[in-house]
Amino acid sequence: MARIAVLFAFASLVRIPLIAQQNPSPTQPFPSTFDTEFPKGDALRNITEPVFLGKTTFLQRLGEGGRIQQSSPTPAPQRPPLGLVLCGGSARAYAHIGVLKALEKAGIYPDFIVASSMGAIVGMLYASGYSPDDIQMLLHAIPLESYFNIVIPTNGGLINTEIFRATLRKLIGKLDLSETEIPIIVTAEDLKFRQQIWIAEGPFDRVMTSAFAMPAIFEPQPFDNFELIDAGATIIAPVEPALQLSDRLIISTAFYDRTMNFSSPITVLNRAVDIGKTRVGMEEIQKSNAFVIRNDVENLSYMQFSDPDIIISKGEQSATAALEKLNPDVRSHLENSPPSDFFEHRSRIHDSLIRTIRQLQSGEMPSASFMMRGVPILRLLEPFSRVPGETGTEPCVGASLAFSISKLRAGISYFSALGPEPGKEWAVETGIRANPIGSLNLWLTTRLWGVYGSTYILDHKPEYWEFSGLVKSTTALQNNKIGFQLGGDVFLTTMGAVATWQTLGLVEALSTQKFSKTGALLQPWYSAEAGAFVENTSGAQIAAGIQSTLMGGLRSTWITPKARAFAKVSLNGQEFAESKFDGFRSSASRGSALSDLITNIEIAVVLRDMYLDMAEALLCRNFELAPFFDTRWSNASGENFHMSDWATGLSFSFEARAFGLAPATISLYGSYTGSKVFTLQIRTGVLLSGQ
Repeated sequence: MARIAVLFAFASLVRIPLIAQQNPSPTQPFPSTFDTEFPKGDALRNITEPVFLGKTTFLQRLGEGGRIQQSSPTPAPQRPPLGLVLCGGSARAYAHIGVLKALEKAGIYPDFIVASSMGAIVGMLYASGYSPDDIQMLLHAIPLESYFNIVIPTNGGLINTEIFRATLRKLIGKLDLSETEIPIIVTAEDLKFRQQIWIAEGPFDRVMTSAFAMPAIFEPQPFDNFELIDAGATIIAPVEPALQLSDRLIISTAFYDRTMNFSSPITVLNRAVDIGKTRVGMEEIQKSNAFVIRNDVENLSYMQFSDPDIIISKGEQSATAALEKLNPDVRSHLENSPPSDFFEHRSRIHDSLIRTIRQLQSGEMPSASFMMRGVPILRLLEPFSRVPGETGTEPCVGASLAFSISKLRAGISYFSALGPEPGKEWAVETGIRANPIGSLNLWLTTRLWGVYGSTYILDHKPEYWEFSGLVKSTTALQNNKIGFQLGGDVFLTTMGAVATWQTLGLVEALSTQKFSKTGALLQPWYSAEAGAFVENTSGAQIAAGIQSTLMGGLRSTWITPKARAFAKVSLNGQEFAESKFDGFRSSASRGSALSDLITNIEIAVVLRDMYLDMAEALLCRNFELAPFFDTRWSNASGENFHMSDWATGLSFSFEARAFGLAPATISLYGSYTGSKVFTLQIRTGVLLSGQ
């Protein structure tokens, strides 16, 4: 101990460090080995460097589009360009449409835009010349998510976007991002080199699908030498590119700050991903010194794509409130005029958009590039209605190899029926759909039906050949559609004998006007179709006659009365087989008849503002509860026309949407009939639908 004490005393006198210093002196910094371990050109070092595609052209366009303040007789020095940053946020990014409305009302037009994820969809449409009102109209008129195709994930994602891209090309044309009316940068992330990509040039459709390619949900998008995904995977606010171009910025946010239940692992995963990108986004916004519009959408689900008007309205209100807080000097600093031919270009875009929307609503297919993908088949429920020539309505599970090129869609499928009819346990199918001209669409389908043998999977016994065809054409008018369809089915035994066949031709008319809470208190709607049929579904006799359906009702905020009448009458005295797709909501047995009249009356209570979010993966909305009363009037040979049955009960329907895909409507109903049959069924769609 004495020796240790002497040693410490000596060290204190001569200041010999017994322990190495923890911090190097300011004059002799600790040598960094970063450049040694990660030399220039190293793949990991490059991760921190973004790649700016189209930088030269973008900077040239931005310089040419610079604004000069004209508020005084002597022009002031040129101000920095005004940049608009549109953050990601899935459905919440619809708020940017409302923000653009408010900015334009205040005389504020951006010189350039930087956007990512869903913010890029809004930003790109606006930059190409669409007005905010046109973007909103497009969301209602053409649900773009309905052009997404679920595929077997052999290309890195569950959803293929080729048909969406084809639709976008039909709407926008073959536009390059460097040719938009307003210069725009879209951010994405590259899977190969792990760098952020700033895109200012390239095919418009490919850039947009790269912007929202949510990892594992959408297939990564090949772009030059990159494999791109949604930049929202790493950052929700793309502020850095804008900061490198100007210090005069407006940032529109679409953050997420809901109360969450972390009992679901999906919710935990979503929040875990959200933490990092939101933190980085907030740091970028904080250092930007920008005019920030915090949109009041943070409590909404990221899948709430079915409520664009609500979200857009919140964005407009948020932007208006933010602008009102500014003093006049700061507000004048933001005022910015559009390019000289901005509104002329917008007018041309609007006229073209109206024509294209009507073409798509009429059934015209967008011209697609070649695509071949494996597609899963999973149909659990039957629909309410089916006409001859329609296929893909039976519950089944299987897979298909699907092809698309130009205006042709084709596929080869195998599936196993769920709850099959006799002789129809499995099927091998080839199908083709073509759109040769205008809105004329042709479907041709061939199926080989059979049953399983004793070894089930390995033993297939063919029973029937089915040949189906459908021809359909529709014309979309202002608030209505008119059209016709002709379809037929033929079933042959494997020996070539005819089993059954049926054909049906219909002329259709449909009111398509959407309900608006701000419109009339009650809005009428109708749907009507009438035509002729020929079939031999009851024995070997051929029945020929007429068939028609008439539906109508009144849309309102809460209560919606609806009525329907379906009639089928044989005119040659031969009976036809009654169908389970006639709209009589009961499982009561069907027989043969000379005439049928089905009536349906219901008063639906619609909960339009209510939605249910399940673990951030499934969104349910448009809940509708309706007591109903159905009647069946019929007669067979030797009978008078009479009410043969009635059914009363309760129907419950809702829309279900997963990961922002097109929603599926599901209906559950329970009924009791005069023939003492209790029925509880689940089907897809809504029987009395005005859409």
